[in-house]
Amino acid sequence: MNRTKGAALLVLGALALTGCSEHANAETAVRMTGLARLAAASESAAPVMVAPSGSAASGPSAAGDDLRAALLGDSDIPGGGFAPVAVASSHTGKVSIGGGSFPGCPALEPMTTDQTVSAAVTYAKGAMGPYLTHAVVRFPAGQAAEAVRALRSTVEGCKSFEQQLAGITVKFTLAATEPPANLGDESVGLRMTGSTDIGISVTADIVAARRGNYVIWLNTTSIGTDSPGLAANLAPAAAKRCAATLAGC
Repeated sequence: MNRTKGAALLVLGALALTGCSEHANAETAVRMTGLARLAAASESAAPVMVAPSGSAASGPSAAGDDLRAALLGDSDIPGGGFAPVAVASSHTGKVSIGGGSFPGCPALEPMTTDQTVSAAVTYAKGAMGPYLTHAVVRFPAGQAAEAVRALRSTVEGCKSFEQQLAGITVKFTLAATEPPANLGDESVGLRMTGSTDIGISVTADIVAARRGNYVIWLNTTSIGTDSPGLAANLAPAAAKRCAATLAGC
């Protein structure tokens, strides 16, 4: 509820495309140039999943720990035009899905732990997005339900919060949305709406569904436009793919 480096990249991309006009004043032009450079550097090295430095979570420890078969491909995304911004990867242990973090609302942090196995991929429709992240996380018995409860609690605990994304102040409001029916044992839908101090809006949708000890995570992030609704639209296909490829999902 893109909340992530993806959101920061979208903000930066918008600045790069809209800020440096011939009418921009010198201060604005300097600021936009610096942000454009940051965007280029971040995009070129933006991994979908980042294992902690020096951690054993650098990759799956066994064939059963590779969950990439459960991830949707670009051909599964309606409308076409989406390409992966990083190769799908799978890890054991606590990792960051999509990069970045949300100090303004810690419960929105990716729901991996030291005991989880997870895989994720992020797609983008051009530099401006929208961006789509699909992740699958397998928990030890009983812990998946706790993770979903924590995510659901953000509706009360993080109704509004503010934080910096790449030096840009974003004020977020968070609300529950209705996820598609029959995704699994339980599901959560969230929408984050962000306003920036430069007049550009950011919208992020999250749909998370628990199936046994697995959690399927989908989020989309868009800027300056209405939400494309991809997280909710793709959730049934993501649940079906998980059930077809991973035992117990």
